[in-house]
Amino acid sequence: TTRTHLFLPALLRHHLTTDNSPAALHLSHHYQHLSYFPHALEVLLHNVLDDEADRSTPAPAEPSSSQAAPSGAGAGALTTAALLPSVLTFLSSFPQFLDIVVQCTRKTEVKAWRTLFAHLPPPTQLFEESLGRGLLKTAGGYLLVCHTLDAEGGDGTPALERKTSAERAVESAREGGQAMRLLKRAREEGDWELCRELARFLMALDREGRVLREALAVVGLGADGPDGVAAASSSAPSSPSSAGSSGGALGLGIVGSGEGSVGAERFE
Repeated sequence: TTRTHLFLPALLRHHLTTDNSPAALHLSHHYQHLSYFPHALEVLLHNVLDDEADRSTPAPAEPSSSQAAPSGAGAGALTTAALLPSVLTFLSSFPQFLDIVVQCTRKTEVKAWRTLFAHLPPPTQLFEESLGRGLLKTAGGYLLVCHTLDAEGGDGTPALERKTSAERAVESAREGGQAMRLLKRAREEGDWELCRELARFLMALDREGRVLREALAVVGLGADGPDGVAAASSSAPSSPSSAGSSGGALGLGIVGSGEGSVGAERFE
């Protein structure tokens, strides 16, 4: 069986590792017309993020000289830690940037998300930008990123146990408001699949269903409407905390926070 292998991510990484962004951009312009070009950029980000997350996990106090640069790299090569922000800057020059980042989170362990977003604007800002551009599914991805990072502490342990009920209420209200606005846009666009995913997400925020009922009323979707939006919430987890700790699905095409990978897809 003939198999194909993407060479573009490796070439782009080579140019960016040697701090030669103009060469990386020049190379990219020759392949931008290809349908799989955004996927190649996702692979580039995923590989660099994985390497950076692996390096930062042990947290060595003083990296040795042999770890300062990739094997075989020249004197002017960037370290992996310096490469991640360089890659993100490079990717931001493409119109698919917002989608590339959120797609990468779907194929990356949750523990690596904080490493990624340490070099990006807050996920709430990326949510607003996606919503403003009409990228509704992308906005849904950032909505779940916001929820997951809020539900975990900086060390990856559940943060819900350490927060007061008032703090949890504020977070749920913010996330509910964002989801409500996205639900309204999805209804206007006739994206009923996204509406159903958002219904499951809202049900996860409030197991009593109050937030979901309020959202459906605001956007003009009846609980027994023909599109079955409310019915889809019956499969939602009982609470956001249980979904976050066990990796249960929260809708929006991404799996809630947990020890394993987020989503079934992985880059080869």
